Amino acid sequence: MTLSYYIRQCDINLKIKHVLSLAVLVSASAFFLALSPAAATPLSPPTEAQIVVKIDKDQYNLGDIMVVSGEVKSIVTNIPLTIQIFDPDNNLVHVEQILVATDGRFSLPIKIEGPLWNLPGTYSLVVQYGFKHVSAIVTFQFEQADIPTEGVFNVKDLSSGQNFDLNYTITGSQVESMIIDKQDIALDIQIDSKNPGMIHIKIPRLLLDAKKSSNADESFLVFVNGDEITSFKETSSDYGYRVLDIPIVSGDSKIEIIGTTVIPEFENASSLILVLAVGLVTIFTVLMKTRINLKILNL
Repeated sequence: MTLSYYIRQCDINLKIKHVLSLAVLVSASAFFLALSPAAATPLSPPTEAQIVVKIDKDQYNLGDIMVVSGEVKSIVTNIPLTIQIFDPDNNLVHVEQILVATDGRFSLPIKIEGPLWNLPGTYSLVVQYGFKHVSAIVTFQFEQADIPTEGVFNVKDLSSGQNFDLNYTITGSQVESMIIDKQDIALDIQIDSKNPGMIHIKIPRLLLDAKKSSNADESFLVFVNGDEITSFKETSSDYGYRVLDIPIVSGDSKIEIIGTTVIPEFENASSLILVLAVGLVTIFTVLMKTRINLKILNL
């Protein structure tokens, strides 16, 4: 046996061993794949949801109308659809049942009202039809609306002693004070604002007004926390009052309403009354003296 023949035989043996190793590896892989769940269970397309629900908005406040609609895929005669609404603490705030239409569709309005709606945050609406597994859920945000507060604030002008009642309605805040600033021809309102809202205020023209040179109404200047705003509106003003709607945001503390005339125009009403009284007495005295002199002349 020559050396070349021996080398060739060794090379053949190595190739045979390599082929056998690959065959064993392939067979083992096929065996384990056959045992795996994925291979045992064929893939199937996802099943269609048996119930679908939707609402008309993502956010609601007290007094809003929520429109709930959807569809049930498999109808069972006389089986009602149950609708439940849960607050952020998973407390039930609303529940009712309706019958779906013959085609499986349903729709109903829900008014958001009542004492149970008292937590702002994320709410869940759950619809269930028949069995528990036939259900759907949708979430929305609830922002508790502030109830408007009505009030009357008495503003007194110290120089004249006059009193003026200012009627107002406010949401999201609380009025702390109202004073008239004669130097700036302004009404200063101090508020405690915790939430966004609005103040609706009736200002007597005798207290503060804004006029053009032609005596036509001029727009007030309104400042909130020192910054001028133009988002306020004037509504339903008449010969006696100027009525303003001024928006408020969280953190606002001072509102300034600046006009062109502030009442009283005189410095002291009592001084004017005294001057008028003295004038009347003087005129009366002169008339009496004149009458007496005329009588003497006639004699």
